[in-house]
Amino acid sequence: MGSVQRVNRWVVGGLTVVGLVFGCASVGVFSVVRRETGRLAAIEESGKAFLAALGSRDGDGACDHMTVLAQAEFAAKFSADNCSEAVEVLTGRLSEVERLRLAGSYESRSFGSGGHGHVNVGDNALQISRLVLSEVDGRWLVTQML
Repeated sequence: MGSVQRVNRWVVGGLTVVGLVFGCASVGVFSVVRRETGRLAAIEESGKAFLAALGSRDGDGACDHMTVLAQAEFAAKFSADNCSEAVEVLTGRLSEVERLRLAGSYESRSFGSGGHGHVNVGDNALQISRLVLSEVDGRWLVTQML
């Protein structure tokens, strides 16, 4: 009887260890999924806010969702003194319908290579098809409009 009890203890002990390992792994996987879902939600929120600001010709709002380097490059591209003026130049020629379409042109979000987030953009008059975002100090900011 003694050897049967020892075997039972080993079996119960082994099953307990397996259960603990499986439980810890499940918690770890759940934590990773939850963190990634949160990051995707933040990318989506930032992309939508950027497009909404751009569509409403809110230069300060749009530029607030861009990295400092992206703001400088954007201003230079449109020969503007600053990012907000570049937004005015870019969106000033759009009709009300085109601006509304741009503001609501968000389609989807994803992670790209190198820790970048991507926001796919639907049909719009500016022909922006994708936003590339980077996480800076806990915020997802637009680095490029493609």
